Amino acid sequence: METFSEPHSQKSSCPYCGDAPINHKLFYFASLFSTKIDSHIVKVTKHAPNFLRDFVDFLLVIFFKILLFFRIVKLSDDINKAKTFRSRVVWEEARKRGIDMKQLMMLGSPMDEYVATINGNPFYFNSLPIPTNLLVMKRNWDDKFILKEELSKKNIPVPSYLQFSAILSGNVENIFYKLQKPVIIKPQMGSRGRHTMTNIHTLEQFQEGVNIAKQICGYLVAEEHLHGDVCRATFVNGELMGFYKGSAPHVIGDGVKTIQELVLEKDAKRPERVEKVSLNKEIQEHINRSGFKVNDVLPYGLRLQLTHRTGRLFGGVTKEMLDELHPSFLPILREAAQIVDLPVIGFDCVVPDPTKEQNTQRWGIIECNTLPFIDLHYYALEGKPKNIAGKIWDLWS
Repeated sequence: METFSEPHSQKSSCPYCGDAPINHKLFYFASLFSTKIDSHIVKVTKHAPNFLRDFVDFLLVIFFKILLFFRIVKLSDDINKAKTFRSRVVWEEARKRGIDMKQLMMLGSPMDEYVATINGNPFYFNSLPIPTNLLVMKRNWDDKFILKEELSKKNIPVPSYLQFSAILSGNVENIFYKLQKPVIIKPQMGSRGRHTMTNIHTLEQFQEGVNIAKQICGYLVAEEHLHGDVCRATFVNGELMGFYKGSAPHVIGDGVKTIQELVLEKDAKRPERVEKVSLNKEIQEHINRSGFKVNDVLPYGLRLQLTHRTGRLFGGVTKEMLDELHPSFLPILREAAQIVDLPVIGFDCVVPDPTKEQNTQRWGIIECNTLPFIDLHYYALEGKPKNIAGKIWDLWS
């Protein structure tokens, strides 16, 4: 499966946003809306009759046509301007199928909004062309607390967790001591590991994690730190279509070189597609929580993980391994997909070894993505790419 290009790491002025910077204040207020109001909206919309949903879709088409008429928005067929690589692989697949797909440009700037002509009718969508009649959510599954709450009821593996308000965070000490160490603190809403702190061992570190996470979200989740690689299980129409593993960058001590020297030495040998490790503030703090500083000599044979961020964009390794996944994971992941009950789902799991029996290891589902980055399954360093965009277009058959 060939593509014209692939994602690259982006610069960010905020070390805790990783390569996906956001406006902190805007995201903070949006997260308050999501945690308190979205769940009520979901309850209403899931009971809405089909004709009402069709009417909303009709209004959306009229809205975009008005914008196009007044030239506030224009259409582009330049695939190189695709806003995300998730959209790009969808666009590439559309071209292969002879589907006319164009991107909306707002005052000359590319949006992650597209229009495709399907069965003679225009369909406007955000990044993934999922039929709107299939997008009825029972709960706000992007909410990390709600997801764990519902999966726990069915005994599906998740880390132990607690939710609390960052505004009323006077009980931070009680929350910290209720969880087995190490601990992770993260925003209740949000993705891509933004403002998440892992490998927390002390109350002081936990308080610092709260201060970082609450910059973008008023409600936080503290959870058990599971050890293993971060994997993405992507479902389309109830079928597991891809299982991607992202490993964090690490170094192994030789008893002579400092951590910084080991990082530079390994960077010099990294394959061209793997980004070098930037020893920024976030990474240095992660190393400090492991009991070291970047100028310390790492003891011989000790393996030190450098960050919680995984994948080749952060100096790690990636692999598409659906064909190697141990079959014992399948019924559990399928049950989770049935609970969420959406046509396209991406579960983030932490798994020590996906090739081994699931009940022999401590693993769990940590997040759900209702608009998953399916391009992960195309650009892995190892393994056979999976044509997930094709399965999404098949939803229209």
